Amino acid sequence: MILRDIKGQSMLVVMVIILATFLLCSAVLAMGINTGKIAAFEVNQDKAYYIAEAGVEKVLADAKNGPAWLRNLNTGSGYDFLANNLNNEKDFGEGAFEYIKVKKLAEDDRRTTLEIECRAKCASSIKGIKVNVDLENVYPENLFRGLWVTDVRSTGSNVFNLAAHSCFSSDVVINSGSHIAGDMYCCGLVCLQCEDGGAIEINGNIYALDGVDFTGTGQLTINGFIYVDDINKAPDELRGITRIMSTRDLAAKIPDAAAFPALLSAARLAWYQENAGCSQLPPVKDGTMFLQNGIYFISGACVLSGTYSGNALLVVDGSVTLGSLIKSGDSDSLAILAAGPVSSSADSGEIDALLYSSEQVNFNNGVTVRGSVLAAGLACSGGTVNTSYDQDMFNSFRDISSWTTCFVRITRWNE
Repeated sequence: MILRDIKGQSMLVVMVIILATFLLCSAVLAMGINTGKIAAFEVNQDKAYYIAEAGVEKVLADAKNGPAWLRNLNTGSGYDFLANNLNNEKDFGEGAFEYIKVKKLAEDDRRTTLEIECRAKCASSIKGIKVNVDLENVYPENLFRGLWVTDVRSTGSNVFNLAAHSCFSSDVVINSGSHIAGDMYCCGLVCLQCEDGGAIEINGNIYALDGVDFTGTGQLTINGFIYVDDINKAPDELRGITRIMSTRDLAAKIPDAAAFPALLSAARLAWYQENAGCSQLPPVKDGTMFLQNGIYFISGACVLSGTYSGNALLVVDGSVTLGSLIKSGDSDSLAILAAGPVSSSADSGEIDALLYSSEQVNFNNGVTVRGSVLAAGLACSGGTVNTSYDQDMFNSFRDISSWTTCFVRITRWNE
């Protein structure tokens, strides 16, 4: 009896141990399954997040080229980027986009503010990102618009021969012999000095905040209108072609000194240096310098002349001296951004380039720039300023290289 009782107790203990082991293994297995599910969910959450982030990057990559959809999007209006730009191709990587929406919040000549919202899915995990961004200089035509000078230092002795729009952030003197085909925008006073026996011809409108003055008895021809905010800011002999705008509307049309693009701040110079594909110009082969598409960064002074082919942005952390610089064909473009002054050499004749200087440009008499000129100052040596707008060059730059002068600043990032 005692032995039988002991055997029965042992059997009971063994069964209890087996049951406890089974329960423990079941719990461990359940925990392992749940942990695996949680780990898989977290992995899919991360993947969904990165897919949503990729959607935002797709919008930014496309928007940096200033495309038509962005230009035509009204402030406050939304845009279905997934449907219109990606043809509703939702699959991406191991997941898919659910939607990519863009809304234009604000826009002026310098900055376009967008709200980008992207929602993505990976397995059962869903992530959404909403981002506010500022795109600076997204439209290259707001930069390379012709001749743009913030401080015209020696206009008293210069003659302007322009086949381009021109913008002056200070008073400007237009001397006898000047021929201007394009609109003029001036934050100061436009003084038309038409000496006896001389002539000035302007085929375009004049927008002047401080008005227009006319001196001399030479021949003045203006095939356009003068826009001021007060009729008394126009001389009597020109009031027949004078139109009145409100100060606010007139100021809105004229870029001031504050609107002049700061393309070469210390931070942006560092960015250009870091992201440049080349640190020196290519050698000349068969009389032509073949440029790679992208960014060149040169530290120190740069001397440049000859014939070039390709589409490139040349950033120079110093001064630039240009001899005759000719593009090989209509599809070629060269934009030169100089932290120092830009000047012409003695053998300069024609310069095909989109020029920008943080300081000033100084060209010898008779030098012709085909492209565009932006400079803080103009200090030409007492001759004729010849500038013509090259639409083919601008089109090539816009289509291939305009992203190089557009800067993106994230102002808000929410999940």
